[in-house]
Parts: sequence; structure tokens; C-alpha cells
Amino acid sequence: MTNTLLRASTACIRLITVILIAAFPGHIFAQNDASAHILVGNAPMEMFFVPSGMCMADSAQSTIKNFYISQQPVTWQLWNEIMGTRSGGEAGDSLPVNNVSRDEVELFILWLNQKSGMQFRLPTTMEWTCAVRNGFHPDDGHALCSDGGDASAGFRLVMDDPREVRTAEVIEKADQAGVAADSTRKEERESLSLQKSLAQQLRAERQQTRQNRRKVLLPSVFCTLNAAYTSMPQWSVGFKVGTMRVVGWYFSFMTNFHYKGAFDPFQPNGHYVLTGASKTSYLGAQLGLVVRPCRLLSIHIGAGFGYRALKFESDQGWHSYPKRTYYGPTAAAGLMFHVKNMVLSAEVTSMAYNLNTLNEMHYALGVRMGVGFCIPYHHDVKLKIKDERILVH
Repeated sequence: MTNTLLRASTACIRLITVILIAAFPGHIFAQNDASAHILVGNAPMEMFFVPSGMCMADSAQSTIKNFYISQQPVTWQLWNEIMGTRSGGEAGDSLPVNNVSRDEVELFILWLNQKSGMQFRLPTTMEWTCAVRNGFHPDDGHALCSDGGDASAGFRLVMDDPREVRTAEVIEKADQAGVAADSTRKEERESLSLQKSLAQQLRAERQQTRQNRRKVLLPSVFCTLNAAYTSMPQWSVGFKVGTMRVVGWYFSFMTNFHYKGAFDPFQPNGHYVLTGASKTSYLGAQLGLVVRPCRLLSIHIGAGFGYRALKFESDQGWHSYPKRTYYGPTAAAGLMFHVKNMVLSAEVTSMAYNLNTLNEMHYALGVRMGVGFCIPYHHDVKLKIKDERILVH
């Protein structure tokens, strides 16, 4: 719609300009419907108007446009003024130029046009015939034409109708302006198309980036089987489960399943008859935080509570040994390495425990290793991607 209005406006402006120039051609020379008066330097020149129409000469027919032809041949006065010579003498200034070559005539017309700013030329045979048939009556009865004749007896000048010349120039300039406007509109459309293409490409790249990031940060469920050894000494096994995205959580549980084994002899009470059998009972639970900075690595820390009791067997059954019963807070920190869906876990654990009878705080350090799996679970996450427009200034 905008392009249609622009074309219609350009056509209207072009038409109005042509009408104004045709109606007001300017004061290049004084003219009427039949003649025109031109003053070139100090030499006046009367011009005869020949209207356009069909004309035939030497069995050839042609259409001519409006033009003016000089009433009198070029005089020595005008020749000398343009050529800078003194030919013809003072008495002969008003006489026609004669005995000059065609090359000299063409040079004269070239310089005349440069000095006057007009566009004179020699008439064609067709124009000469048409002028005679329209009432032009030269005294000499012949003329030097652009396509024949000589300048031995003088020559006349012809110029196109300035109104038609100016109209044609305006139309040509208007056409050129229209072409330039069309070219500008084409460039604008191409630029707009390029902007849209770049915007679409940018949105696609950002959407792909977000999708890749979403894949990296998809919520995952992991589970590992762990084995630990502490400095008490003590063996334990257990599991760790959790979920994570960028930040997640985990729960860990460890036990030794009441491990049975011999330990150093001791004398708890005299009435016990020991069998030599013993076992260690351990339970520990932790709750922690998981941070996953990249796809291949996650960091986790946790804290919880642990309990360890040492029991022995006698003829009266199993008994707890107070000096070997521990309980207290536990802590752990470690790394998990992700290889596809497999997880390798390594962490350092510690336990601060209190001896019931001695009321002293002690610390035990240990290492816990684990292996397991990590599987992302999919869910419908709709990303709202807003349209982003590129403004090119």
C-alpha cells in the first residue's frame, strides 16, 4: 500500500512539473507562436518557428518536432564575435558568411553553443523542406544542411523548441528520480529482509543455546553404592541417593550390618565369662547439598549423625561395652565425576564422637568411595522465548 501511494505521488509530481515548465519556459528568448528573437552577444538573430508534423522530401517521409530556424544566414558580425576574427570588413558585418569550409562552420557552432548556453545546429534536409512548406521563404533559396550542401553562400542555424527540450529534460530527470526511488525501495526491502533473516537466525541460535543449556541442567536422579573406612578403625557400606540440576540434594546412609569379629581382650566385669566373640554396630545418616558447575563434575557436602557400639559375648549373652560406644555429628565433602550415565564418587568423612564414660570429644577421619548411576528424567519444560528485534540505525 505504501509503495503504491509513493508511485502515485511521484507520477503526479512529474506531471505537474511538466505542465508548469511547458507553460512557463523561462526567458531564454522572447518568443510567440510564429517567431523568436535571440540576442547572441551584440548580434541579434530572428528565428522562424516550424511546428511539428509529417514531412516528405526526396520520396522519404518523416515526423519532425517543433524547431526554430534563423530568418537570415549567419552574418560576419556574429561570426567575428564568436570566432575572434575580423573577416568581412566593417561594411560587411551584416552580410552573410561565405567561402568558409564545413569544418569551420562546425567549429563556429561548437563555440557559439559554449558561449550562448544554447543548442544550435545545422538543419537537416527534411527540416529545410518542412520549413519552406510552412511559410519560410529564404532569400537565397538554399541552405547548408547537416546532411548535404556547402557554406559558400552562407548558412542558417536551427534549434529545437526549448519548451520541448526542457520538458524532455524534466521527464528524464523525473524518470531518473523514479528509478532512484525504486532502487532505494528495493535496497530498503533487501535491508529489511536481511534484518529479518538475521533476527530469525539470532533467535534460532539463542533457542538452540537455551535448549543445550536445558539439556545440561536437566534434573537428574543419581544413586551410588558406597564403602567407607575410618580411623576408629571401622568398615561400613551403604548408599547415597539424590537429585540435582545446578543445585540439588542427597541423602546418605551407612552401616556395617553388625560386623562380627575378634577384638583386643579386656576385663569389663569379673563375673563375665567371655566367649571371645564380638561385633561392631554402626549406623550413620547424612543430608547434603550438591552443586553441579559443569556436565562432568559435581561437588557435594553434607552433615548428619553417627552411632557406633562395640559389643561382646559372654555366657550371659551379648553386652555393650560403654567405653566403646560412640555417637556424634558427622560431616562429608567430596566430588562426583559423571561419565555419561555413570557416577564415580570420592569423599572425605569425619565424625566427632564422645566417650560416654570419659566425657571426652574425639575425632575420626575416613575415606568413602562409591560407584553408581545418574539418569536425567525428562519433563515438559516450555521455554518462553520472546521475539527480539534488531534495530539498524
